[in-house]
Amino acid sequence: MTAAMLDVVAQAAALADGALTSVALTQQLLARIERHNPRLNCYLHVDAQGALAAARQSDARRAEGRALGPLDGIGIAVKDNIDVAGMPTTAGMATRRGRLALADAFVVRQLRAAGAVMLGKLNMHEAALGATNQNPHFGDCHNPHRHGYTPGGSSGGSACAVAAGLASAALGSDTMGSVRIPASYCGVAALKPSRGVVSTGGSVACGYRLDTLGPMARSARDLQLLLEVLAQFDPACAEARRVVLSPLPAGPLRFLAPSDLPALGVAPDVAALFEAQLALFEAQGHALLRVSFADYGFAAARRAGLLVCEGDLLIEHGADRLAQPQNFSPALAGMLDFAAARDLSSLARAHRVIDAAALRVHDWFSHADFVLLPSAPQRAFAFGGAVPANQADLTSIANMSGVPAVSVPMLVAQGELPAGLQIIGPHGSDSALLALACAYQQQAGHVFSAPPLE
Repeated sequence: MTAAMLDVVAQAAALADGALTSVALTQQLLARIERHNPRLNCYLHVDAQGALAAARQSDARRAEGRALGPLDGIGIAVKDNIDVAGMPTTAGMATRRGRLALADAFVVRQLRAAGAVMLGKLNMHEAALGATNQNPHFGDCHNPHRHGYTPGGSSGGSACAVAAGLASAALGSDTMGSVRIPASYCGVAALKPSRGVVSTGGSVACGYRLDTLGPMARSARDLQLLLEVLAQFDPACAEARRVVLSPLPAGPLRFLAPSDLPALGVAPDVAALFEAQLALFEAQGHALLRVSFADYGFAAARRAGLLVCEGDLLIEHGADRLAQPQNFSPALAGMLDFAAARDLSSLARAHRVIDAAALRVHDWFSHADFVLLPSAPQRAFAFGGAVPANQADLTSIANMSGVPAVSVPMLVAQGELPAGLQIIGPHGSDSALLALACAYQQQAGHVFSAPPLE
């Protein structure tokens, strides 16, 4: 396995002991981008010259004993709704072609300060309002495990790049599941942080109340490194909060899991995989509480979340909608027109539904320490067919309640498409969630399976 396909922890160890240089790692990543991106279409912009310059600076620091930490020299790519100075920020929209960011987003500044090498900007679903990454303006991004299939979205380019070894790690945004759904479809790990823990400053909004920015990588232990860098208070971000992240509690834990997966619209093959994972948690001495989730309206909550996002997008892209209506896809234009025709009470009712989702999560954590769910109800599906309406049903509740959630790949048979396990915790339990995810990956004996690209 080439260094480009190792996880960040292994790459950092190789950099630290001199077995690898940042320039060599960056060259490997850029070579893989040149070779595979024309078919995958996960990158919209690549800054090869800037990446190599940053890699040389990293190697110079390390030679002088001044490495900035484990991310120093690691190649990271960024979803194209997050600002990177000097690079375009299109948010997957034709209206924003050629708009260069004047400054780094707060999260990008944190990564640069840790020595990370910025590789470029990644494909995404138009305006982040969708979960297929079929983009009418910049082309579809393909699942690296099966060409012609969705990588998920809206952070499809981020998941694809990490899975295919075109980036060591990536940033995405998650409004109703947009890092966890593509992580599930592409077989990588992703964290949706607690609301306020990671700044959204310098990103193009999809839903102000629901938006989070989160890391994607090839292992849960990579996410631990990334969270340490990203979880910094940003006084310029209205949503930022000073949150003390809680460690994993000692002793056996209580996990809540649904007893009625078919009623939740979970495909039989995904349900069977999920059921097989539960025994691993019990084998670690944890208690498993099976309860019915059928009384919670996942679909109604999803629709409420969509309306809130559509309303916010009317503001975020209002000027462009007036000046360049022809540059909005019919699908996005239709969703925005739908929102514009609603009255204020419709939006207020949608927020009440979101409040009810938060109360449901409060109830979950009065009975258990953590919740287990599939990340997505289905595996990746082919472009050109019907798009399942329920892609975000099992992920959106974490956004609505502001709690953290991590998705890690489940072990599947060779040749099968990936599927993800989701662990949800109380607000501020981000570090504990990642410790659980690491323990699960060690117990399962599975971390990452490379897609068949070579």
